[in-house]
Amino acid sequence: MNSRFGKEQIDRLVRPGGPYDRFQLFVRDRARPFVEHEVAEVAKLGISKILFLCLVIIPTSVAFVYYAFWASDRYVSQTLMTVRTADSQIATAFGGLLGSLGGTGSGIIDGYVVEAYIQSREIVRKLEEAVDLRSIYRMPESDVWSRLSADASFEELYDYYLGRIDVYFDSTANVVHLDVQAYRPEDARRIAAAIVEISDEMVNRISQQSRTDAVQFAREELDLAENRLRDNRLALYRFREEHSDLDPVRSAEAISGIVASLEAELSRYKTELASLRSYMREDSAQIAGVKARIAAIEQQMQAERGRLTRNEDLPGTTYSDLLAEYERLLIEEEFARTSYSSAVSALEVARADASRKQAYLVAFVEPSLPDDPSKPDRLLIIVSFLVCGLLAYGLLMLIGAAIREHARI
Repeated sequence: MNSRFGKEQIDRLVRPGGPYDRFQLFVRDRARPFVEHEVAEVAKLGISKILFLCLVIIPTSVAFVYYAFWASDRYVSQTLMTVRTADSQIATAFGGLLGSLGGTGSGIIDGYVVEAYIQSREIVRKLEEAVDLRSIYRMPESDVWSRLSADASFEELYDYYLGRIDVYFDSTANVVHLDVQAYRPEDARRIAAAIVEISDEMVNRISQQSRTDAVQFAREELDLAENRLRDNRLALYRFREEHSDLDPVRSAEAISGIVASLEAELSRYKTELASLRSYMREDSAQIAGVKARIAAIEQQMQAERGRLTRNEDLPGTTYSDLLAEYERLLIEEEFARTSYSSAVSALEVARADASRKQAYLVAFVEPSLPDDPSKPDRLLIIVSFLVCGLLAYGLLMLIGAAIREHARI
């Protein structure tokens, strides 16, 4: 039944006097003469006139009609911003490292970061929530060609946003220039104010992170210094326990003092012995007594000097070696104590810096409320279409003349 119905429809279309015959008559009697006449008229103009018409006259005319009578006015809100930092000096052993982490200037946050952030997708997402960006750019004041489409995707919104802002960073003056366009002056100022606020939050977030890193680094350095000081003091305690000597340096000084006094006493008895020999016999009792005292003193001196040159507990180690080891432990303990004090100071300074706003964005020229529209630049755009069309036309004509000249050769 379906095949019969389809055959009946085809027969009805192709029967004499049917729709197919009427279509052929329309093409032969009306459409074909019109096309042939118009094409012939255009062909009479010549290729140069056709190019001039297509490249110059038509684009310029369309641009003139659109921008002179149809394009919607756009208001521009202007603002100027700069990034300021609260400088702080950390004059400690770790000051340089803390400065590199905490940052006190343009090394971490500068105008280039703000410029890039204003042109990022993240700020567009936040502007959607803050000021309903889609509704602003779909206002009835906008013409159908310039307004944002109702079903625009996020990428289309992002591209549209980039076409409605103008931001650049003047590194010489350290100033970020921002121009925001909208179809209503209050909307332009509202978007610009939201951009300043969101950008300031970004600067604060980065600054806070850098200060948190600085405090964390200072705390880790303090832990290392504390562990080092504890280990050095423990090593010094073990040394004293092992050798049963609280201060080997003072013990050595005491032994040296004893040796010095014995030397003085020995010198005195030797002088007395020489004096007695001048008038007494060698085998006299008085000379024998002096000799005995001299021998006793020399024996004691030898014993005291032996204490400085050998260790009874460690036969292979001299007392000088113990002194050297003890002094090394003292130096390490002193260095660890100094490092610990510096680490404590660095942590306090880092905490003080973290407690205040280190970097902030200053809009020293607040977003303006424009009185008159300044976009689009109608005359400039129309003239640009005319100039570009003339340049394209002239270039093509030169290429054509070169081809013809080459063909003659």
